[in-house]
Amino acid sequence: MKRLKFVLVMFAAAVAIASCGSSGKKALSKGDYYAATIQSVNKLRSSPEKEDVQYTLTQAYPLAVADAKRAISNAQASNNPARFDVIVTQYERLNKMADEIFHCLKANELIPSPEYFQSELANAQRDAAEQSYNLGVAALQARTIEQARVAYQHFLKADKYMPGYQDVLSKINEAMYAATLRVIVEAPVTPTNFQISADFFYINLLEEFGRTNKNKLVRFYTPEEAKNENMRDPHQYIVLDFAEFTVGNIRETNNTFELKNDSVPTTVTVNGQKVTGMTTVTAKFTQHTREIISGGTLNVRLLDATNNRALSEKRFSGSYTWETSWGNFSGDERALSNRQIEICKREAILPPPNQDMFLEFTKPIYTQAVSFVRSFYSRWYYNY
Repeated sequence: MKRLKFVLVMFAAAVAIASCGSSGKKALSKGDYYAATIQSVNKLRSSPEKEDVQYTLTQAYPLAVADAKRAISNAQASNNPARFDVIVTQYERLNKMADEIFHCLKANELIPSPEYFQSELANAQRDAAEQSYNLGVAALQARTIEQARVAYQHFLKADKYMPGYQDVLSKINEAMYAATLRVIVEAPVTPTNFQISADFFYINLLEEFGRTNKNKLVRFYTPEEAKNENMRDPHQYIVLDFAEFTVGNIRETNNTFELKNDSVPTTVTVNGQKVTGMTTVTAKFTQHTREIISGGTLNVRLLDATNNRALSEKRFSGSYTWETSWGNFSGDERALSNRQIEICKREAILPPPNQDMFLEFTKPIYTQAVSFVRSFYSRWYYNY
């Protein structure tokens, strides 16, 4: 019984603490007047008669307004480029508190005229957009990828403060292009009879590069895409070269086994009566195996487009073995296992086309190449 009372007391205390926190008292005691204001207004919507919450609101709101105004004054007196972020945020908070109070009957009774700063917010947003836009233009003029990425963020911020500010949308596109690492991936050259498979490998590789870098400021182009876009300034090249490969090497083996089974049931007639016993049977079984072996090595080179200097290079190998087997026997079939009987029922089958075997041996190469490129360009990955 004592334990039950203790649990109930602890539960009640926990509820009281939670209620206190959600009513804004805790935030008020910590000096977070904005949070105390918002929390107390929310509490008054469900419990308008709670005097302690009413008290919290009347204490917190004037302090929150004063705190925001002080932060705005300090920011206005500062030369910090981020000062407009502070000013806009504080005006947004002031208007948020006024809205919350105005739309809560009890809170509006306690604070009949919450302060709105709509015109001040609009002016701050315009100033913030102008500053971000100008910072973006200055960064873009540096004509480096790093500064283009800085410019891109400034232009996004300008558009957030004032959607469509001046020509910010075209500046965003301009900065994105300048900030994007442009890489031309050259297709591997192979003999004509394998070019279809090599092209399939190349297209899939490019698509995977694109998926890897989705929403990143790195873009991979085919030479044709670069030409169609009149690109004259790629940053890097990826050169793919099947340095060596073989398809269709045949290896055949024939294995013959002498088989004996001395546990074969048999029935014989002795003195006119049928008697069941065991007998021994033998057979000669031959298994024929044909393997067609394919394999190769892909050389992946990453080059600086300005001077053709190798940035990184690696070779990846892959192999694939196609196999078929069939068999025959002489003697008593009962000497063979079920698997050997099944093999004897088979016939030699034709191998797949060389194009298909080319694709099979390139599968592990594909995986390795994607991982290599992903790792190399990881430092360029940049969410936008």
